Amino acid sequence: MTAEVPVASLYAANLEQLVPRLRPWLTAQEHELAQGYPRLRRRLQYLAGRGLLRFLIQQQWQIPAAEIAILRHDNGAPTLRVQGETWQCSISHSHDMALVAAHPSTPVGVDVEQIKPRKQLQRIQRLEFMRDLATNHMDAFYQRWTLAEAVTKAEQALLMEVLKRSSAPYLNHASHAQHNDYILCCYAQAPKSPLHPLKTTNT
Repeated sequence: MTAEVPVASLYAANLEQLVPRLRPWLTAQEHELAQGYPRLRRRLQYLAGRGLLRFLIQQQWQIPAAEIAILRHDNGAPTLRVQGETWQCSISHSHDMALVAAHPSTPVGVDVEQIKPRKQLQRIQRLEFMRDLATNHMDAFYQRWTLAEAVTKAEQALLMEVLKRSSAPYLNHASHAQHNDYILCCYAQAPKSPLHPLKTTNT
């Protein structure tokens, strides 16, 4: 498998309804670990991300769920093992939305953000990565912001370092979608493909 394989992605909302449907793609250990989060929303986000990722890989590459292991790196990022091989993945969630992506070899980053007013917006827009954006266009701002977050994850970099760069080299490698008041982004140096909603839930 090479970088010529497009990135696969999947997103879904309504996590309280979604997580029970993902039970076949979740492990007993993941359910147990989820109980360590005191807030229900955080438990749902944790389970939705892992269940969606395992479901995505099974559907896209016809790999049994039992052969897909999602571990946790020391930095908190998910680590993906598929049939004993290390794959690349990314998980993001915001409020009632989860987004995942995977690729056999190419690093990938995803981010989802709810569109809402931000503190220090003008200061952020002066950063190099955010230049040339209309100051009052929140959708455009969040498209660029989610790209910065996704690049940070794909490169395992620091967000403030990414924001000091030009966005030009990254724009053609990003896919965006909007779902209600959420902006979603997937970035990878691989063939682009649209972000796909989960068809089996009310998204």
